[in-house]
Amino acid sequence: MIRRPRRVIPASIVAAILLALMALVIASCVQVLLGQAPVIPFGSLATRGSELTWADLPVLIGGGVLGALGVILLVCAWLPGAPNVLSLAAVGAGTQAGATRRSVRTAVVRAARRVDGVSRATASVSPGRVRATVSTPLREAGDLPDQVRSAVGEQLTTIALERSPTIRIRVHNTHADHHWE
Repeated sequence: MIRRPRRVIPASIVAAILLALMALVIASCVQVLLGQAPVIPFGSLATRGSELTWADLPVLIGGGVLGALGVILLVCAWLPGAPNVLSLAAVGAGTQAGATRRSVRTAVVRAARRVDGVSRATASVSPGRVRATVSTPLREAGDLPDQVRSAVGEQLTTIALERSPTIRIRVHNTHADHHWE
């Protein structure tokens, strides 16, 4: 039931870099065929490349950077991402149901906004944790964090996630730079 996100960001970065490099090479090849000076000077690159050895510093640095980039991309591909769908408590034998993290986050934000004294709310949801940040024009937070925590907790109880997440509330005063937790 746990859908994992695709690796869109690393794949997009690699694709954009490769596309830009391919465009430069193609443009240079076309310029050479037309008898113009190419954007990428193939002749001087070949001459410079033939002068380098494997022990030269530019080769070692370039190889290290490319190797590190490759390891980072492999780690991004291998490590599982946070699930997009959070499992709900079992309804019956063999039945699985889930709620998207986005829908749980929206429900948490709505619950926090319903508390008196809250002018704005944001939230983030992960499988084991819910973090809500609320803004208030009140000078003193008083029991506002507890009220928000209670409202968010009730909403999460209604949603009935399989694993009850820990709830962290942060209150920000809109008039001064005060934070309460």
